[in-house]
Order: sequence, then structure tokens, then C-alpha cells
Amino acid sequence: MIALTIAGFDPSGGAGILRDISVFSSLNLSFRAVPTALTIQTREEVFGKEPIPTEYIRKALGRLQGKIHGVKIGMLSSEEVVKLVVDFLTIRKPDYVVLDPVIRSSSGYPLISKEGLKELKGSLIAYSTFITPNLEEGRILTSEEEPDEISKKLFSSGARYVVVTGVGGRDDYFYDGEKSSILKGSPIDFSFHGSGCFYSSYLLGRLLLGDSPLLAAKNAKKAVEDSEFF
Repeated sequence: MIALTIAGFDPSGGAGILRDISVFSSLNLSFRAVPTALTIQTREEVFGKEPIPTEYIRKALGRLQGKIHGVKIGMLSSEEVVKLVVDFLTIRKPDYVVLDPVIRSSSGYPLISKEGLKELKGSLIAYSTFITPNLEEGRILTSEEEPDEISKKLFSSGARYVVVTGVGGRDDYFYDGEKSSILKGSPIDFSFHGSGCFYSSYLLGRLLLGDSPLLAAKNAKKAVEDSEFF
């Protein structure tokens, strides 16, 4: 099984592509990676970002060989990058797509343009097997306040499964279009750098290894709670 991460590059190693690769490796999955932007940051704060040329991203995605079984999507930075990813998914048709809608850093730094966010909402969500916003991201994406309304709106935008993470600082809200489940857990400080990246890449890995969607979400939650990587 080959897992692809399309995300930003964090030099501290806490989030983005380096985090995703560490998770894929821990699950013994083969992986590919295409960066979308370079951040300037520590594990506590983002100070800036530099875009990677869209032509590079287009060529890198176009040259990936063989079957890509699953794609984890993180920071996309701009409208143009979102469109490139949509084109890639349309052509390559991976079995699973996990979209972690990175909007801003834990410290509040914006990581996608307004136009990019609009394009993500208008086109990319419909390609996702899972979308995994935290509560704040879910509110930004849908203009709804509560996890149930957020989930229903994201499902109506085309996502097959929705997990709103960190509800009340401890629980996740899982929705499959028909029923919802509250995934109870231990308190988590979601300001931990890279927790969202860890969760979404682990979720993709568990799907590739054969978990059902609900079991994959449960296992990803437990992995974040148990992790010593942060």
C-alpha cells in the first residue's frame, strides 16, 4: 500500500509532511510526499511561510508512478494549489482521501488564503473520504457552531465521513451521513504541535490497513492520546 501526503514542510518536524511520513513509517506503509509550502517556525509558533512554485507541485504530482492507494491532504496555501490537488485526485482516483483542512496554526498564523479556503470548500471537500477538522476549523468551514450541524453540512458538501476532533478538549464526533457516534477519550491539549497531522495521517493508514471507517477513527484517536511524539 502506498500513502501520499500533500502538505506543508515544517522544519521543526512537528507537523506537515515530516509528521505524516513518521506516522506512515510507524505503520509500515510505503509513502510518497509532495510539499506545498515551506513554513518558518518552531514547535511553538509559526513566523512565516514561503510558497513552493505551483509548476513544481504540478510536475511532482504528475510524475508519481504506480497506484496511489491513499492520500492525506494538509496545508494547501493557495487557490492554485487546491485546484492542482483536485485535478490530481480526478485523474488518479485513490481509494481513500483524508482531508485535514489546515486553516491556521495553533498559534494563529494563517496557512491558507481566503481564495484557497473558498476553493477547498467549493471543490475539494467533495473528493474526501474523510474530512477531519477540529471544532474551530469546522466552525470556519461551515459557519455552524455545534458538531452535529458542522458534520451534516460537511457531509452535504460531499465528504463521505466526518470527524470533528477535540470536542470539549477530549471527544471526537463521528458522522457517516446516517448516524453519529461520540468517541470518548482522555483530555488532550490540542495546542500540541502536529496533533491534527498525526491524527489524519494515522486515520488514513488504518483505512489502508483494512479498518472500517469508524474503527479507523477510534484507532487514530487512541494513537494521538497514546503518542509520545509531541
